[in-house]
Parts: sequence; structure tokens; C-alpha cells
Amino acid sequence: MTEALAVDGENLNGDLLAGRAQALALVRQGFAAVSARPEVFTNSLYEDFFTSNPRYRKYFAAGDEARRDERTMEAATRVLAGLDRPGTLLPLLRRLALEYRKYGVREPHYRAFAGSVMTALERTIGEAWTYEAAAAWVDELTMVASAMLGIAAEADAQGPAYWEAEVVAVDRMGEDVVRLRVRTAFPYPYQAGQYAAIELGRLPWVWRDFSFAAAPEAGAEDPEHSVLEFHVQRTADGRLSNVVHDELEIGDRIRIAAPAGDLAFPAGASRLIAVGHGTGLAPIAALLQDAAAAGDDRPVHIVVGNSLNAAKPAKKTAAAKKTAKAGAAKAGPAAAKKAQKTAKAAAPAAEAAGGEDADQAHYLTERLAELAAAHGNAVVVFLGAAEELPQHLDEYVKRLADGGTLSGWGGVAVGSTGTVQACLGVLAAAGADPADVRSDLFG
Repeated sequence: MTEALAVDGENLNGDLLAGRAQALALVRQGFAAVSARPEVFTNSLYEDFFTSNPRYRKYFAAGDEARRDERTMEAATRVLAGLDRPGTLLPLLRRLALEYRKYGVREPHYRAFAGSVMTALERTIGEAWTYEAAAAWVDELTMVASAMLGIAAEADAQGPAYWEAEVVAVDRMGEDVVRLRVRTAFPYPYQAGQYAAIELGRLPWVWRDFSFAAAPEAGAEDPEHSVLEFHVQRTADGRLSNVVHDELEIGDRIRIAAPAGDLAFPAGASRLIAVGHGTGLAPIAALLQDAAAAGDDRPVHIVVGNSLNAAKPAKKTAAAKKTAKAGAAKAGPAAAKKAQKTAKAAAPAAEAAGGEDADQAHYLTERLAELAAAHGNAVVVFLGAAEELPQHLDEYVKRLADGGTLSGWGGVAVGSTGTVQACLGVLAAAGADPADVRSDLFG
């Protein structure tokens, strides 16, 4: 009897696996037709969604349809690719669920959107839209929605979806960068390296992600509130960033979504390297500030690719260098000597990449110098233009390795997708463990 049950169990399990494989094949076959005609799918999807649910139109910014459709297809492609890879799929669903949570998205919204997805699939796929295909899509959509609703419910139990805040400062830091500082109505817990989406009262329902540019303040004077700092770069098609630059005033109200992301200096690495460009240096500055405050004096190299010019005259860079040297001396002769020795070993690569004038451009030059001085065992190196960062980084790490590898090193890379991916490849080729090099992308 037991043997019979075991055999039946094996057959049942095998049947389930075969059925699942067949369903996934139907779903992917259908999505191949969607990918061949993405505009038909997205047009049908949102036409049906807004016609059936006009009250939900407010969640989508008018005039941003191209970006909306692009993001819809990107998310769908990534979800479909991970349907049989839980280790890849669950982190993606978590990020999406938390992103939608700040809009107040709940089960009725998921149900309504899934219905419009089914309508759009039928219109796009045509004759291949069979009963079996529809059933397979229903199963997969139900599974994805259930997982995302569970993630959102867990997050709801831990804290609000967003915090109300007041603008306390908008300062110009560079030609195309402003520092936005806000004070929250209640304490806002976050970690250096994370990011959050913000929404302006002047531009409702438009949310954009920005990294925290400063670490949480320990022992803040006002423990009932938090003061947060973001660096906002003006972009040609950035509606929110342009409002921050041109219209936002002290006293304006904004909303800040719950913090997200896990960018951090890896705990197991003995030496660190942080590579970034543009406003990608903002979270790196926060990590360096946090390391100094925590007494983490592991050697760290901050590698900068210039892509945003400072608003202040370049002559002030000399003062920043003087401050960095003085701070390093205060941190102790051993730490100062160690940092100077490492910098000297890598100097030829830095000079080849940009020379003495390379550090006169980036808007965070002085801030990084101050943080390096406070840390006491940090070196800031400017490697020329951001578009040339990967090749100059390759030269720099070869100098650091001095004929060896970067085994035992870890760090972070932040910037545009192509640059970050290329830099990650450089560090991996040099011997750094990819698991110990975290990354964040923008643009």
C-alpha cells in the first residue's frame, strides 16, 4: 500500500511539473507575440484599463505615456523571465510591490489591471489565444499578484507607505544639481546607501527615486523629526527634477516613500573601492560618512568619473585639498601615512586619466575631501570624464593590485547602467568577488 502511494505520489508530482512546464510554454509563446507588437499590447492595455476604471487614471501622469509603456514592457519582460526562477523573481516582485504601495494600490487595483492585461493579450495574440493559453495566464497573474499583495501587507505592518515632509532648503551645488533638504513630520528610519521615491505637492502622483546624500544623524537635536538630503540633477525630460530646480520653495510640502535598496559596503571585505559619477557619488558620500561615524576604518578608495560640474570656482579645490590633508593628519599619523602610500602607488593611473585638473569639475569635490579627512583612511581619486571611467578604472585597479589581484576587496558602483556594468566587469576581472561589489543604477 505504501509503495503504491509512493508511486502515485511520484506520478502526481511528475504530472504537476509537466503541467507547469506546459503552462509556462504557453505564457512565453504568448509573450513572444506581445514583444513583437509591444505598442499594440500597451495601447490595448491602457485603453481598456482607463475605460473600465476611469478613477484610476489619476495614478498615471499625463504626457508620460511613452515612459509608462516602456516601463510596463520592461517590468513584464523581467517578470516573465523569472517565472521559473524564484531567487530572481521574488526580489523583483518585492521591489515592484513596494513601488506600487506608495500609490495606495490594493487588491481591487491588481484585479482590475489583470483583467485589462487579459483583454490586451487577447487583442495582441489573436488566433493563438486559446482557452488553455488564457488559463495559463490567469494562473501566472494570480501567483504574481498574490505574492506582491503579501509583500505589501508585510510592509504595511512595519510602517507607512510614505512620510509627509517640509522643504527646509534648496541650494544650488552645481551647474545642473541642487541639494534638497526636507524635514519629516515624524522620524524617518533609513540607512546610508538607500534611496526613496519623492512626490511634490506641485506635481501630484509623479514619483521619482533619489538616493539619500547623507547618512542618518546620530543623536539629532530634534529626535521627533528627521532631516533628509537629496541631490537632484536637472534632466531634459525630468518633470519632477525641473520643478525642484525652478519652482520648489522653502515651506513646500512633499511626500517621501519608505526607504528601499541595499547598497552598502560589504562587511566581509578587508579593503573597499567605491566607483561612481554624477549624482551617483551622493550615496557613496553617505556611505563614507556612515563608515567614519561607525569607526569603520578599512581602507577605501573613492573613484570619481566627472560628469557634473561644480557651481563654485575651481580655485576652491585647493582649499579642499588642504582640508583633506589636515584632517588626515588629525586622524593619526599611521592612518595618514597608509592613505598617502596607497594614493602614491595608484597616482600614475590617476594622472594618465585626468591629471591634477581632473578634480576641479565634480560638484562633490570639496565634500568628498572633507569626508575622506574625517574617515582618515580614504583616498579620493578623479579619473577624468565619466564616459571613460571603465577604462581608466581598469588602469587604476591594476596599479592597486601591483601584479596581484583584488582578492578580499569589496565595494560599490553607482551610475548609469552601461558605466556601472562595465565597472563591475573591471572589478571582477581584477579579482574582486562579485558578491562583495554592490551596485545601483540610474538613467
